[in-house]
Amino acid sequence: MRILIVVGGAVMGRPFMKFAAQQGHQVMVLTHKSMLDGAWPREALEEVVGVEHWEAKEIRNTVAWISQRRKIDRIVAVSDWDVETACMLREHMRVPGMGETTMRYFRDKLAMRMKAREGGVPVPEFVHILNHDDVYEFMQQVPAPWVIKPRQAAASVGVKKMMDDQEVWQRIMELGDEQAGYLIERYVPGQVYHVDSIVHDRKVLFRGVSRYGKSMLDLNVSGGVYSSRLIDRKDPDWQKLADLNDEVVATLGLVRGPTHGEYIKGDDGKFYFLEIGARVGSAKIADVLCFATDVCLWHEWVKIETQDSYSLPPFREGYAGAVMCLAGPETPDMTPYDEPEIAWVQKKPHHAGLIFQSPKAERVVALEKEYTERFMRDFMAHVPTPDHQNA
Repeated sequence: MRILIVVGGAVMGRPFMKFAAQQGHQVMVLTHKSMLDGAWPREALEEVVGVEHWEAKEIRNTVAWISQRRKIDRIVAVSDWDVETACMLREHMRVPGMGETTMRYFRDKLAMRMKAREGGVPVPEFVHILNHDDVYEFMQQVPAPWVIKPRQAAASVGVKKMMDDQEVWQRIMELGDEQAGYLIERYVPGQVYHVDSIVHDRKVLFRGVSRYGKSMLDLNVSGGVYSSRLIDRKDPDWQKLADLNDEVVATLGLVRGPTHGEYIKGDDGKFYFLEIGARVGSAKIADVLCFATDVCLWHEWVKIETQDSYSLPPFREGYAGAVMCLAGPETPDMTPYDEPEIAWVQKKPHHAGLIFQSPKAERVVALEKEYTERFMRDFMAHVPTPDHQNA
């Protein structure tokens, strides 16, 4: 089977590519011409094809040209930014997989909210920034603060917290003709969680339920240390989030593949759906899950895409977490971090990062707290501005 990997932005998905090649599949990468010299796993790839202009017509023509010589059986997007492009190509080439209609529910924050609300899933109150009377009425009925979100960005990119209506109208005027690409939503203070799952034949077969230390929105505003850890399976919130995630996946209609869903537990004690993507989560989330359970989301994704039948492999019920931040020194000194639970150490310049694992949830909680405090003290001096601290 030949698989085309669509990567328009940063080099991502290398575990998928390597494992697919190990399983005997031919793997090609379609990317922007400027990324041809990127750190691709060349030994696992048949070819890396560069597109001069990353726009629909040229991408379609390039894939059609490839298909004249080599049949493409599957098309995969490994990042949120490329899901729409991959779906467009599947529709155009008539390749099996998620199409553009379902894609909207896993890419467009407005579409997924509307579909979830129709299905009875709890979501914060929201309105499309389209008709100004509707926006005015929303702000009269829903008290500030609010957040303005782009419909098709990844993570918290472009998300702005608004404290009053004057600030909202100013932002809307700044958006101009682009305002229909945004929505405004009630800001829900609380703890943000994420559920990472494997779906096959519309059933969720595996779930990793985790919580962030600080939300991406808060990191963008005030900076700090990124952290995430799996929560105790005996915690009542584990089952609540697992059930809510299953409901979201069923409501939005995903047939197969990985998901990364985000939820918030408001100060009222209720869980609300925030967003979900049909992809593997970034920020080492897949690595954390693998160290805790032996399940690699990237590898399972390959199996789901290429096998007629699929069953989840046996897995451990361990725990793990990650702590990462930008660092002042080009090569941060990680030698004092020598606890036996450490499973991985970041080696990227001006970055500090650890993944730690334990069979006990309480040990992972303690290490997350300790490392977050130490990273703030050891590495966070003289780092770039908060806008660049999405570790």
